[in-house]
Amino acid sequence: MKKSYLLTLFTAAILILTAVSCDSNDDHDDHGEVPVGLQLSLNGQMLVTQDSGTVTYASGDAIELPVGAEVGPVDVQFIAEDGDLFTPEGSEYGLEYTLSQNGVISVEHPLGNNQFQFNVTAVEVGETTVTLDLLHDGHSDFETQPITVRVSQSESE
Repeated sequence: MKKSYLLTLFTAAILILTAVSCDSNDDHDDHGEVPVGLQLSLNGQMLVTQDSGTVTYASGDAIELPVGAEVGPVDVQFIAEDGDLFTPEGSEYGLEYTLSQNGVISVEHPLGNNQFQFNVTAVEVGETTVTLDLLHDGHSDFETQPITVRVSQSESE
């Protein structure tokens, strides 16, 4: 009788532990769409795309800007595994950027409450790269390859 009671108690404990471990309310891993790439666009026109690790520019091998150019808003969309473009929704998502060379461009980010738009101003002749990082609850969900921005002398000078 005692052996049967212990076996029943042990079985019940295992079932309870299994149910509790599978019923976590922690949505930390609930990321929705999983980004595999990114697209930056201006007025609906693609500036640069990163898909499966390959960076493709609208023309050439960089985003080219003349000194003094003010560009924006640049829209950031991510590419899902099925190829669809999406913009993460919710306050738990954010976007950070890193410049390899300060002073070549300035970035105004975010624009109002929109984490996925920014303006760029070409400040001085030179080249820099921008790396964008999609954050979800403080950790990185996706980081781009370096995106090259080249600033040249304006044609009027």
